[in-house]
Amino acid sequence: MNQQKRYRNRLGSWIGAGALALGALIAPAAAASAAVDDGDAVYIGSKQGYGGTGVFPIWSETPAVGDADFWAYCIEHDVSARTQLEGYVGSAEDYLGANYFTDPAVQGKVLWVLAHSYPALTLEEFGAAAGVPTISRNDAIEATQYALWRYTDLDFDAAWAWETPDSEAAYWYLVNGANASTGMTPADFEVTATIDAPSAPQTADSLVGPFLVDTNRPTVSVSVDPTVSLVDADGDAIDANAVVDGQALYLDLRGSTAAGSATVSVTATGSGGTGKIISVPTTAAPTPTAENHAQTIILVAPSTATTTAAATVEWTTTAVEAPSIGTSLVDSADGDRILPWNGGTVIDTVAYQNLVPGTEYTLTGELQNKADGTATGITGTTTFTPETANGSIDVSFTIPTGYAGATLVAFERLHEGTDTTSEPVAVHEDIDDAAQTVTIENAPVTPTTPTPTTPTPVATPTVPAGQLATTGGDVPGIAVGAAGALLALGAMILFAGRARRKTVDAD
Repeated sequence: MNQQKRYRNRLGSWIGAGALALGALIAPAAAASAAVDDGDAVYIGSKQGYGGTGVFPIWSETPAVGDADFWAYCIEHDVSARTQLEGYVGSAEDYLGANYFTDPAVQGKVLWVLAHSYPALTLEEFGAAAGVPTISRNDAIEATQYALWRYTDLDFDAAWAWETPDSEAAYWYLVNGANASTGMTPADFEVTATIDAPSAPQTADSLVGPFLVDTNRPTVSVSVDPTVSLVDADGDAIDANAVVDGQALYLDLRGSTAAGSATVSVTATGSGGTGKIISVPTTAAPTPTAENHAQTIILVAPSTATTTAAATVEWTTTAVEAPSIGTSLVDSADGDRILPWNGGTVIDTVAYQNLVPGTEYTLTGELQNKADGTATGITGTTTFTPETANGSIDVSFTIPTGYAGATLVAFERLHEGTDTTSEPVAVHEDIDDAAQTVTIENAPVTPTTPTPTTPTPVATPTVPAGQLATTGGDVPGIAVGAAGALLALGAMILFAGRARRKTVDAD
């Protein structure tokens, strides 16, 4: 009873103690994943909450950067607190104080309160469990801190000066729960999540693995950087957000021939550290001791804390032949290799081998004059992403009028990506390759129509009056007429002679 009276008399001074400077009211870390071990130094930030109660943000590294990794409550009320300095992590057996926390049974009750309060639970989860769904953050902190002091510095239920009824209701939820429980141990807060990389040499174009997951959580999530599909030993996809202990994972590199590396990370919800104590030095004693130390605080991992681990693997390229291309150029109209004299469209079907599926390529071509090997300036191009290493793609060329009688040959170049100024990965340029040659017909010949001529008239000579024309004279018409008459007379005489002989012979 005397001890109860002493503590009751001191309650007023405890609750009415001057408020410490408060930092910004920030929420627990959004993605805390730091771990702490005994002997680690941590940074203690300014207390947050109501003036008489509060919680301390804790960073695992100094200087403090970003959101806090852990939070901590006081378990030694009669000792003055110090903040914005480094404290030292230890286990319950390293506790430097002399209050009820030295009792293992009390330690179990304290751990139960931490596990079932804020920020081990979200504010919404804690409010729902305590029956005060709209509880404020400061009320949740006050209820938790009073419940802890109920066990570390008192052995009875005190009439605390509650800020709100919500705070009181949440307090009784915690105390009644802790009293009804057998307590908890640090082992209940352990979170393990590790991943082992394959030890055997790995090559591309295969299932790289196995990666073995070890965890004490029901499930963990796994990610890969850079992104690669995760599969099982049979090559079937897995749920990367529901990986279980002992599961073997593989990176699906089938179809990829390039060398590379990747980091596989495993993440478990929760973090060890809850229940660890922080011993805080005083100004006069940089190393805290039982005789000279500042207020001892106890760690709690926030609901958003995670435990992570990673493993990296490298793989070598597979032995593959260099990319190659071959072409076949035909008239798009009828599939032969002869085009009309006035041009047309030709299609060059380019067969490729040994490309990397899923990689973008650009094929460029230009027609050449076979006669002198000069470029025509007639070009074609296409960009494609092959699904398999071997296949074919078409490139078209439009031949205008003006190449009648010419023989044209297609030259092709294959580039990785869309930069056609880069060094090509494959070339096919053979001026004598008949398969990439087309002939343009000669232009038709237009027939020439002769121009009719008009005969030159012959002038009739004029015969002077009273003068007869003579044979061989100056009047050709008359001379010809006379000659004709003489021939006709001779013929008649000859015919008459022959007739007379036939008559005599008949007699």
